[in-house]
Amino acid sequence: MIKEELYLPDVIFNSILEITPEYLASQGIKGVLCDTDNTLAYDNRKEIIPEAAEWVKMMDEAGIKVCIMSNAYWVRNYPVVKALGIKYYQTRCHKPRQIYYEKLTKRMGLKHGEVCMLGDQMKTDIVGANRADILSIYLMPYAFETNPFYKNIFKKRRAIERKYLKMYNELHGTQFDFPPQIKAEMREEDLKECVF
Repeated sequence: MIKEELYLPDVIFNSILEITPEYLASQGIKGVLCDTDNTLAYDNRKEIIPEAAEWVKMMDEAGIKVCIMSNAYWVRNYPVVKALGIKYYQTRCHKPRQIYYEKLTKRMGLKHGEVCMLGDQMKTDIVGANRADILSIYLMPYAFETNPFYKNIFKKRRAIERKYLKMYNELHGTQFDFPPQIKAEMREEDLKECVF
């Protein structure tokens, strides 16, 4: 059983470009562990999210290392790694399990506390980062999941995440919520459970 507070991210951003080198430096961050789907690339597709290439370049120029840390197979991540020129990566990580957080931090030549986790899923990315006691950054997803095998799972998962978005908003005085195209894919009963 995952404790509820582990789902709450340290910080939320609407766009990857809002996560600047200056912000990361202010948090003592020198490396970013990144999810792939709905973070750097469109879900279940080879196409990179347009802002991702600009963001990776911005990080590289600032000397901040970017590492893909994905639960997906290598065949899914390879086009993203190649397109973005990412040096550090690990697939099949089984987030939120802890095994790769420390390994990837060491692989980048960094210390605990110098890395953060960036992703669009609370159950994997945020819970894993919080368990590892590193900065957890939740990026609002760009679109609803397109993989037919996982689609129904995400209808429920995104509804649960709205509950934690509400909790985050109440704690921080913010107004984060999913964009209309994501809410349109969610089940009515799930939306009612997590209404603002």
